[in-house]
Amino acid sequence: MSNEKYVQFIGNCPSNVNRDAKYTVRLERGEYVVGIYYLSNDGELWYPSSANHPDLVEMVNNIKNHFSGSPGGAFYINEYKQVLVPVTGEEKDYYLAGEYKHPLEFEFEGKILSGDAKDLNGRRIRPGDIWVGPHPGIPYKLKAGGKDIYYKYWVRPKVEKKVCLSDHINKEAERVALEIAQFKGAAGGRFYVNEFCQMFTPKTGDGSLEYIYLGKIKNLRNWFPKPHIK
Repeated sequence: MSNEKYVQFIGNCPSNVNRDAKYTVRLERGEYVVGIYYLSNDGELWYPSSANHPDLVEMVNNIKNHFSGSPGGAFYINEYKQVLVPVTGEEKDYYLAGEYKHPLEFEFEGKILSGDAKDLNGRRIRPGDIWVGPHPGIPYKLKAGGKDIYYKYWVRPKVEKKVCLSDHINKEAERVALEIAQFKGAAGGRFYVNEFCQMFTPKTGDGSLEYIYLGKIKNLRNWFPKPHIK
C-alpha cells in the first residue's frame, strides 16, 4: 500500500522523551488498550491502561501496521486534539492519525490519573501546585526574560525552523508568556502542553523529578495556530 494514504505531520513534535511522557497502545490479555507509564511519589512505576478507547487504538494501529508491520507503540495528542504517531525510518517522522476528542483518564488502585489538572482524588489543582497528572505533552519553550514562547521543528531534512508566539499574536504574546513566567520563572525553559490545554513543567533546582502546574490555555485564539494539514 502506498504511503500517500497517510498524512505526514510537519510541525511541533516531541523528541527523545522519557517513556512516562508518551501514550502507548499495548496488548493486554489479548486486547489492545491505551496506556501510560506513571512514576509515583514513592518511586513505584505504575502501568495503568484503559480499554475505553477502541477508536483511538484503531487510529494509531493503522499507522503502526503500515509503517512497521506490527501494531502497538507510542503516540501523542496535542492541544488541538490531533493524534500524532511517530514512525521510524531513516529519521523519526510523525503522521497524523486524525483527531480524538474523548478525554483520556486512567483508574489505578482507586486513584484517577488525569491530564485535566486534577490530583489523584479528582480535586482541581491551581497554578504553582505540584503536577501529579500524566506527563505526555507537546514541548514548548519560554524565552529567557519570560516575554515570548517558541518551538522548533524540522521543515525538511537538515532544515530547522523556529516559530515564536509573537509571530502570530504580536504583543498579546507577551501577556500569555508572562502568565506562564509567574510560575515557570523568568529564566525561561521547556514546558509542556497536553490535549486538555493544561501546561506543566519540570521542577528544577532541587534535583527532584517533580513537575509544576502552570495553568491552562484559556483561549486557543491566543496561542499558536492549529496545524493545517494538506
